[in-house]
Amino acid sequence: MKSRIFKMSSLIIAGMILFSACEDEDNSPNLGDAVGTWQLSGLSGTYTRVVVTKAGVAHSADAYPLVANWKDAAAFAAATGADAALVAGASNQTLAAFKAGDNAPGFPRVATFDAAALAAVGISMKVELLDSKSKTTKGTYTVKGTYPSLRLDETLCQTYLMIPPPQINDTGDWTANYDTGVFELAPVVGIDQVLPPFNDGKFTVNRDVEPAAFTLNFLDRDGHDSQYSQVKTTWAEADDRVVSGLNGLPVNAAGGWDPTATTDPTSEAYIMSAALASWGGFLTWYAFNISAETVAKVSDVKNPLTDLDGDGAITPVDMVVYMHADNLAGGGGVTAFGMPYALLVNSTNPAAPAAVDDSAADFALAGLATGAGGKMKYVITKGVCMPVNETIQFNSSWTEAVQ
Repeated sequence: MKSRIFKMSSLIIAGMILFSACEDEDNSPNLGDAVGTWQLSGLSGTYTRVVVTKAGVAHSADAYPLVANWKDAAAFAAATGADAALVAGASNQTLAAFKAGDNAPGFPRVATFDAAALAAVGISMKVELLDSKSKTTKGTYTVKGTYPSLRLDETLCQTYLMIPPPQINDTGDWTANYDTGVFELAPVVGIDQVLPPFNDGKFTVNRDVEPAAFTLNFLDRDGHDSQYSQVKTTWAEADDRVVSGLNGLPVNAAGGWDPTATTDPTSEAYIMSAALASWGGFLTWYAFNISAETVAKVSDVKNPLTDLDGDGAITPVDMVVYMHADNLAGGGGVTAFGMPYALLVNSTNPAAPAAVDDSAADFALAGLATGAGGKMKYVITKGVCMPVNETIQFNSSWTEAVQ
């Protein structure tokens, strides 16, 4: 009797075990532990942009110069009756020039955000990874939230941040391979999406912590005209091309444009150069007049400027020597912009001409009456648009969202 009862009990227990196993199997996600709702908690992006020059590409050029304009050019022309185009052409300064193959200014660039930083800049993303119908099919996903968008004003070639951030409403297919750690994402085509397509992302899931953790690292390459084919089938030049807009450069502590400075770009600054050491390192009104006169005298067919200091090149230093000689001879020379040579060059010592340093103050139109100089302030009235190839390496971390 006991034997029969034991056998019947064993069958019941076995049935319970079998039933429980089937029930667990039925309830387990086809796509594993990644299935669920996840809130973005950390993000790092390494942005790479390389300048391109190609036929059929908007804004394409052989070179991309960033030109600064003298802030007082138009007012000076109006006050003196000078030709405005001549003044602008003579005073414009090329701050930098870029060509195909160069890194776009400011790139590569790394941006890293923890949870607090994400909130501060308006980044909020919640992704729901929905399970598939079977282990051999893909799941679907949705992404909701906000993500700041960089937009380009093509008239000014100025990049600006879209505030408030646009709402995210992404959707598409996904799948994950737990053996290889590879994650694939395929956004629905034909609508704007924040997340790009990729088939070789890397992921991890940890459900042994509370809340559960999920990481996803992937390379965004749908803005690169050759690498796009690794993640999608077609390239639409008008829609997929990324354009960098540059309308300023960082400034140093002295207020001069300086590509090596770490401050935010500005559209107004001084021009500074080691070649301008005689004027405190600044492009001043006196320095500008000497430089402009150098250009004019080199092409003077009657009395061209020559290499007076014997260094093998014709430079503003030669112009200083020329002006000094004119001063000593009482020639009364005046630049094309009306500045007497005698104000620009100190000829007190006949053996040692010296350029007059007028960098102690800023240029002011009122000073024209007395021959005063000053540092010239420059602005960017029109930036430069540069088509680029872009890739972004994203490393993201997520925590399981509370339902």
